[in-house]
Amino acid sequence: MEQTIRFRVLIDHEVKKLTLSSGIPSTVEELVATVKESFSIATDISLQYKDEEFDDFFTLTSTNELKDKDTLKVVYVPLHLTLTLVPQESTPNASNVSSLCESVSLSGDSLDTVILSPSPSERQTYCMTFLLVVFPIPNFSHNTELALRQGNEIYLRDGTPMTSPCVKSDILERLAEAMFSYTAYPNDAQRSAVAQALIEKHPCLKEPGSFNGTYGWQQSLKYKCGNYRTKRKALGSPELQVNSLSHKSEDERRSAKNVKKPKRAEVNYLPSHPHGETDDTLENLRLNLIAACQKKDCVKSINDMMARTYSWRRQEVVAKSPGVAEFKERWPALFEPFQVNDLSFYFS
Repeated sequence: MEQTIRFRVLIDHEVKKLTLSSGIPSTVEELVATVKESFSIATDISLQYKDEEFDDFFTLTSTNELKDKDTLKVVYVPLHLTLTLVPQESTPNASNVSSLCESVSLSGDSLDTVILSPSPSERQTYCMTFLLVVFPIPNFSHNTELALRQGNEIYLRDGTPMTSPCVKSDILERLAEAMFSYTAYPNDAQRSAVAQALIEKHPCLKEPGSFNGTYGWQQSLKYKCGNYRTKRKALGSPELQVNSLSHKSEDERRSAKNVKKPKRAEVNYLPSHPHGETDDTLENLRLNLIAACQKKDCVKSINDMMARTYSWRRQEVVAKSPGVAEFKERWPALFEPFQVNDLSFYFS
């Protein structure tokens, strides 16, 4: 009979036990699959084992290196961002862009790419494919960059990490701002990817008390992103205000109830109104759109008005979730053939 094998498994800040009654799997891939299934891990992972000779963790390349009661460490594979940049001067017609974004939201399908509306937004001003890769760490303030340069030199020379509250505060503020440009509500895997990218670029920031050197950064980013959302909401961010308690019905007035977030790959899903526009002016423009749809040879004016009212339509879609029939009655231009046909090149 095959010997029962037990492993001590480190997952984030938890220590768990894994028992394999059928012995050690023959391949690393089989062991990874077993760990994911045993601990309900949905994301991609790799495994490291603790080497007794060096008293440190090494990447597991063969299960022959393992024995009973060894220690394994779960390492999350960083999510990757692949950016597809399209200069704004070559961006398609504004009405086409707005129509595409709305059609994706209304259909409920999850597409890999969403073209951004040209209206002002808190998101990136370029088209982006969301396949999260190594997160691009931003530049920090001049003093922080100097401190990090010196800290990295010391760390590489004698292994001494840098601990400075002022430097950490500036780093967290800049990272929260950079993360918000991709998503207002980063999840655990995304925060882990950012923390991992941070210590890879600046090894002096690796935490000696953390088993992976990033756990403290992940927790700090969690709270910093929450504080940053509070600041942006106070400044009138529609994407955050839609989740405030004052915008919810009485039976949903709990902070974690019915939180509205972009679906996978949605970037510019709830932008601010264009400069100088209000709810009232855009509602009047919507009524003018209905009148224009009843006339002939008004394609250009309709396209212009559709682009200007993009933010107003998105608020209606996200906040009210109307049915297709109701939405078609309020926005008939969105279903006109010239609006639909102009999107064909995006999917060819």
